[in-house]
Amino acid sequence: MHVPRHFFLDDMFEMERLTVEFIASLICEPSSSPKAAVADRLDKAPLHEEPLMAPETVTADRIYRELKQLILSGEPPPAAPLVVQALAERYGTSIAPVRDALHRLVGERLVSVQGGGGFAMPAMTRVRAYNLYSWHADIVRAALKVMVRFERIGPPPPFLDDDKLDSVRIADATAELFTRICACSPNDEHLDAIIIVGERLHILRLCEEVISRRAQELRILWSSACAGNRRETGAAISQYHKRRLVRVEQIVSTMLLASIAD
Repeated sequence: MHVPRHFFLDDMFEMERLTVEFIASLICEPSSSPKAAVADRLDKAPLHEEPLMAPETVTADRIYRELKQLILSGEPPPAAPLVVQALAERYGTSIAPVRDALHRLVGERLVSVQGGGGFAMPAMTRVRAYNLYSWHADIVRAALKVMVRFERIGPPPPFLDDDKLDSVRIADATAELFTRICACSPNDEHLDAIIIVGERLHILRLCEEVISRRAQELRILWSSACAGNRRETGAAISQYHKRRLVRVEQIVSTMLLASIAD
């Protein structure tokens, strides 16, 4: 029996079509790379919600932040005891999260441990204040030598044009500027160090009224740093710290008198 040739050709074409469809069914995106296909599957995968923090963790974090804000405000005077029970009652919590928060603040050197296991604010003396300002200057100078991309600092905030700016806003702006400067250093340790020492200096910065034209001084320093003039910025930074080092005794006295008045 003779079978026409076109029947064999039809079978071959049908087989080829089925083969192509089978291969295509195994490939999600024929034109994409394997890496892109994996990424596509990940994009389409169901999202998993982040696990909620345990209530005790949320409480501990809240107490830590509120205690730190209390300390940076300068409300507890230098060397004042920090009574765990009293703080727990103040924040409406148990002793455990307060104690945990205080231990964290000890690690940041914002709180001291007393001999009997209690906590207290660090004492502030002329020598300690002088050393803090000096150490701050050393860190900024070290960062300035290696920092890049000065434009990331950005222009000074407009409120620094107000020469009657209050000490709180000047202190906050000062911390912001030096943080931005050290963030331009390729050495991450400069940024970590300046944040830590800046927080320890905060209560002193709140009492720098003995230094005139602080807002103007900060505005000029900020503009120099943003412009990328390394030499001019270095000179301004040196002058900034020198003005405080020569008046450190007055600054400490102002801080201690303010704490007594409160």
